[in-house]
Amino acid sequence: MAFKRNTEKRNDKNDRNDPAGGPRKRARYLDPNTIVDRDDTDFLRRFVTEHGKIIPARITGVTAMQQREIKRGVRRARTMGLLA
Repeated sequence: MAFKRNTEKRNDKNDRNDPAGGPRKRARYLDPNTIVDRDDTDFLRRFVTEHGKIIPARITGVTAMQQREIKRGVRRARTMGLLA
């Protein structure tokens, strides 16, 4: 037995409750012009859990490019011993 899909609902990209769409998330922590510095440990700690794992971009709301900069900064800070 086949069911008919409700295509009107699936085409509405502005409905946040619809798993297929919704408004784009904005970065909560980052200004687009922010420079990630490995020496700024207070800034980097916002993107790291208490166990030291880097929080994913889908949770923090940063863009892919910003996430790569954060990843690079956290790893360099760990190497230098600034972050545990």
